[in-house]
Amino acid sequence: MEQIVFREDPLARLGTASTYQEQLAVVHEVLQKRCPGIDRISIALYDIKTHSLKTFIASPAEESPLTNYEAILADDSTLSRVGRDSTPRIVNDLRIYEDHPSVHSHALVGHGYAASYTHPIYFNRQLSGFIFFNSFHNRYFRERVLEQVEVFVHLISEMIMNDLAATRALVAAMRTSVGMVQKHDLETGSHLERMARYVRLIASVLVKRGLEKLDDEQIEQIALFSPLHDVGKIGIPDSILQKPDRLSRDERQVMNSHTVLGRHIVDELICNFGFERVPYIDYLRHIAELHHESMDGSGYPHGLRGKEITLEARIVAVSDIFDALTTHRPYKEPWSNEHAFAMLKLMSIDKLDKDCVNALVDNPGKVEMIQQQFAEVA
Repeated sequence: MEQIVFREDPLARLGTASTYQEQLAVVHEVLQKRCPGIDRISIALYDIKTHSLKTFIASPAEESPLTNYEAILADDSTLSRVGRDSTPRIVNDLRIYEDHPSVHSHALVGHGYAASYTHPIYFNRQLSGFIFFNSFHNRYFRERVLEQVEVFVHLISEMIMNDLAATRALVAAMRTSVGMVQKHDLETGSHLERMARYVRLIASVLVKRGLEKLDDEQIEQIALFSPLHDVGKIGIPDSILQKPDRLSRDERQVMNSHTVLGRHIVDELICNFGFERVPYIDYLRHIAELHHESMDGSGYPHGLRGKEITLEARIVAVSDIFDALTTHRPYKEPWSNEHAFAMLKLMSIDKLDKDCVNALVDNPGKVEMIQQQFAEVA
């Protein structure tokens, strides 16, 4: 027997995976060699502020029966119990859900999945999501399989949630910095929360209508980064940020420079703190730099036209303008949603992306729900 043996590391490719989706695919491939009957792994994220679950990543991605899906986590559901009691759930025969009214149950059963294992994900002792393992075989999750699954579920949870937590900490820190600088400005926390939800709504509708190709991970990252659109205002003097009167031409040029400053700040942050490998980090760069570009080329800083402006910047522009119109400002009363929708429609003739505007305007009920959930605190 050889004294020294070199062995291939089956998880080595995790180091080169550029997205959460790719990381999950690597882990799934390794797990399937031990448990061939685990046909699908997926992660849904929990939004504690809205009590909703949203699809995030799955392997295999191309065969996933659930994408671009969001639902309220019902208090009386068995899934809610999994999250509340930190108790994994095994469903030996998914056909018990054949008559269940939920979309996700019908989707899984209709796709042929026969058994499932569900484990909650926590971060800082708060429910953050769930990991689902599905099999085409009834009663697949028996003791031998569970011994493997229970190890891998913690690997996946730590791998994904630690990375997500680091990215969210970055976003939160930058939002706090902007808030400290803009303490007399107009960017309230509620505004940023609403904006992120409008962004998610617009992106999801574009996908459902077949107008854009974004997976759930991409939508999550765009929504996550969207509140940092004005990070460049950190570099704008207070005398301009807080000026109650109309800005002069020179002052307007300084104010407009916040887009280029924002891109510079983001680039420096990414370089100095090693965030190059954060999935879709370019979205943050584009949102900071391009959210004031216009479809007709009249925007700034580069005068880009149409699809030259990245999709994430076009989505953020609509979300930001709509929320500014519908909230109280020192110089105006809030517009009604109907009035703001009409203005967006008018602006979509030449300034805003028409598809993005329609995605928001065509969903007044969901817009109102967001406004109720994240109303301004008097």
